[in-house]
Amino acid sequence: MTKFENGIVLPSLLNGDTRGRPQTTLPITLNNDLKKLVATKLELTTQTDLDTIRLIAEDRPKWNALVAEIRKTAEAARSDDPASGRL
Repeated sequence: MTKFENGIVLPSLLNGDTRGRPQTTLPITLNNDLKKLVATKLELTTQTDLDTIRLIAEDRPKWNALVAEIRKTAEAARSDDPASGRL
């Protein structure tokens, strides 16, 4: 299990040795969303990554741009997925 200094736990991001139901914590979900972005090389696997995302979050225009990009990517993926019920 991986633990950042501030207590955020990312159990399966680095080692992938968990069994059973996949983890759906906020850090894991955010990391998965960041990996899907083409325009950025952001991840959430280390303390440095977390600090970088915090700096972006402090700058409202940058944060809004990042959130808009995540939203756009998620909506595109959802519209491509026939199981989602949207076409």
